Amino acid sequence: MQHTVEFAEQYTRAERQRLILLILPAALALLVALKLWLFPALAAFAASPGCRETGAVNSIALLMYGLFVGLPLLVALVLGATVGVSGYKSLRSGQFPPAGTKVLRPTRIRRGRRATLTGAACLLLALAPLALAAWGWFQAGQMVAGAQAEPAACAAIGARAGSATPPTAHQ
Repeated sequence: MQHTVEFAEQYTRAERQRLILLILPAALALLVALKLWLFPALAAFAASPGCRETGAVNSIALLMYGLFVGLPLLVALVLGATVGVSGYKSLRSGQFPPAGTKVLRPTRIRRGRRATLTGAACLLLALAPLALAAWGWFQAGQMVAGAQAEPAACAAIGARAGSATPPTAHQ
């Protein structure tokens, strides 16, 4: 018995161009925002991280929890919205790529055990950063506990900047 090879539906050339025209301006806007806002803010922060506060939270704590917990949660959110949804739909439909999904290049439709394993792998890939965020919570807590700013160093930085008080909230 011969099996016929099935391929998932592909995007048309016009649909691919439309996707590029949607993604490219968003990526450029992100790069401009990083260049004009985030990188200068990080450079200013690097000068005196222990002497700054954002709201009532020490900026070192904010940075550590942001890097070790916030960033993995953001990655989990993005992967969950893209790969995780595809994996869930694949498990529900019993095929990969899921029924009704368009692809960019010719892709064979897998059914049965291979489709189930592929869908489960997609879900695990989307959930893996959650474990990293849980691990990061404890690591950031240990780092913050060991990083206390010296009041004399903060006063010296404030005096260099032309003021007698160290930098504080929202800087």
